[in-house]
Amino acid sequence: MLAHKTVISQCLSLLPTEDLACPLLNYDMKKLSVEQLVKLFITAQLDHWESYPEFEIKMRAYSDLMKEIGIESISSSQLSRRINDLDTTILQKLFFKVLHELSFHTHHLSGLPNIGRLRIVDATHIKLPAVLSEWA
Repeated sequence: MLAHKTVISQCLSLLPTEDLACPLLNYDMKKLSVEQLVKLFITAQLDHWESYPEFEIKMRAYSDLMKEIGIESISSSQLSRRINDLDTTILQKLFFKVLHELSFHTHHLSGLPNIGRLRIVDATHIKLPAVLSEWA
């Protein structure tokens, strides 16, 4: 379990989240910044948390990791409200930054013999709030 938390911590530290600390994005957010929210949900995705009550349980279990993110405690209702208010273009920009970083570090590699370079294919299912997923 310790190695798993270390891997998650390393993944979070590599995220290009400097834009998420923008004061305009976090205006009037006393307890949970956009950066903290994104890191918390990435942690949940990497560790397969499936519900808001599970978030609360895991946050108590991973207290060191939560301190790294900057979260001491948060309720299920606060998480639900904040994720519903999150502008998904922020996540899109973060995703493209990660792809750019990955491309930058791997562009010189030739890939596997007879196959070539592999591309990222992610079959992760991410639920969007109903308001944001009407187009899907």
